[in-house]
Amino acid sequence: MPLISTNPVKELDVPDEASRLYIVDDETELLTTLAESLRELGFSPQTFDRPEDLLLATSEHETGCVITDLRMPGIGGVELLRRLIQRDSCLSVILLTAFADVPTAVDAMKLGAVSVVEKPFELHALADEINAAMRSSVEAYARRQDLRSARERLDQLTNEEKAVLDLAIEGRPNREIAEQLEISPRTVDRRRQSALRKLVAESVAEYAVLKTRAGRD
Repeated sequence: MPLISTNPVKELDVPDEASRLYIVDDETELLTTLAESLRELGFSPQTFDRPEDLLLATSEHETGCVITDLRMPGIGGVELLRRLIQRDSCLSVILLTAFADVPTAVDAMKLGAVSVVEKPFELHALADEINAAMRSSVEAYARRQDLRSARERLDQLTNEEKAVLDLAIEGRPNREIAEQLEISPRTVDRRRQSALRKLVAESVAEYAVLKTRAGRD
């Protein structure tokens, strides 16, 4: 039975060129066959027969999908997934396996794999998985950038400015904030305005939203 089965060619949504597709497998025949089949569907995969080479060739700034065999000499698919996560990569990972190993598949999904596909697989079904993985990667990258942006903006504030805004989002009036911090109402207002300018925010409510986005509730 072939490792890859195909149906008549149909139209597929091929991901944006900015997202990359990588295939990792120590079996040269499958690696070549899968890459050629996916190219016929409009993808542009790069191939590696060693996970170590993929790690050297990619960075945490990329979006895309990694298709990797589960069992390989040295670094297997799960360990590759773990190392990508450790470097804060947003690349989505699809694991291929010829073994119906349910516990390993469950562990891989818990770790962060978007899918575990058993060989032999249907090519167009895999293509659908790839497109979903590409979208997931782009969304993860956007979330990470949003998180970093929110944290960078918050890090501009002094501790004194944060103290004023933290009390303000509780609904405290300036006079009460001043009493608690043992400063004048005028100083409270000055620190509030300075903080909002740094955050490029128009209200204290926007500060609350930024804190949520940055995971600093």
